[in-house]
Amino acid sequence: MRRSLRRAMAMAITLIATTSLAPLASAPAAAASPKHLRIVHLGTLGGTWSIARGINDRGHVVGDSPLESGVSHAFLWKNGTMTDLGTLGGETSFASGIDDDGRVVGCSELPSGQWTPFLWHNGKMKDLGAHGAPGYCGAAIANGHITVTYAPTPGFAEYRAFLLSGDVQTAIDRRPGLTANAVNDHGQVVGADNYTVNDEGLPLSTYQAYLWHNGTGRELGTLGGMSAPSSINNLGQVVGNSDTADGRRRGFFWDGSSMTALPLPADASDYAGADAINDRGQIVGGYIKAGDWYNFAALWDSPTTQPRLLPLPTDARVTSTQAFDINNLGWIAGSITYYWSTGRGTQAVIWR
Repeated sequence: MRRSLRRAMAMAITLIATTSLAPLASAPAAAASPKHLRIVHLGTLGGTWSIARGINDRGHVVGDSPLESGVSHAFLWKNGTMTDLGTLGGETSFASGIDDDGRVVGCSELPSGQWTPFLWHNGKMKDLGAHGAPGYCGAAIANGHITVTYAPTPGFAEYRAFLLSGDVQTAIDRRPGLTANAVNDHGQVVGADNYTVNDEGLPLSTYQAYLWHNGTGRELGTLGGMSAPSSINNLGQVVGNSDTADGRRRGFFWDGSSMTALPLPADASDYAGADAINDRGQIVGGYIKAGDWYNFAALWDSPTTQPRLLPLPTDARVTSTQAFDINNLGWIAGSITYYWSTGRGTQAVIWR
């Protein structure tokens, strides 16, 4: 499971003392081979599109999809059934993560137009209370540990974050303008800090990945430019995205001491990224081929191997694919976008 933030900051931007870790309780089952992954379409809530953003080790999936009215709601897909999780009184919501106990986190619009993070469990949606400016919200979960990102007022430099473990809420004290993008079962948090802006209010290339645990944090470095993590597994390994000194965007792997770029094939363009890592070290993300415009989802079997593109539908009338999460079985949650002429649009899928 990615255990990370996948639709933070108003469903619009994808953000982007080492401590000893407890061993895994048991080894996960064998991962599926990419050669034998099959595509499962999850459907919609009645509208024209859907996106899967998180998956747990039980194969339960969360994301968002519009209703027939066109208003988008968070969903939980389980055993072939997609359930509307509703909202906290506003029109729109989205789900960004799920843990193995079925706790779902995401963000919901309030009647006031503000966004707030929520926890959904056993059929009930709870407001986590970090009411912020319209459009600024994010949440991630692992083993009951919840990270929340919000902005009390609009602006990248206003981002704030905290960790909620049980009834204990702890502010993540880093440089101003920070996000908490992911958390693992041990409560280790990764995010990016130092979001500064120019005169137009747009982010400058100053933000960097950090890891925070029990009140202590450290910078993870960059590949030459700005960096932002997207996922941390239970071994404390981190993946994310970083700009290079020559202006390329690459996926990175951080092993606990140093950051390295993930390998790419010769036909990749200057844009690639990593979205999730499981406890086996399998990584999902994607890249754009040289001379193309569209992203295709890829799987790295390890941080040192070449990526393999995920299978496409047999009709192949596809413009792009996205992989947002991977569980310890090697099942991958994401989406496939079809050519407009098919009438299918973007559809939530899992590769399993």
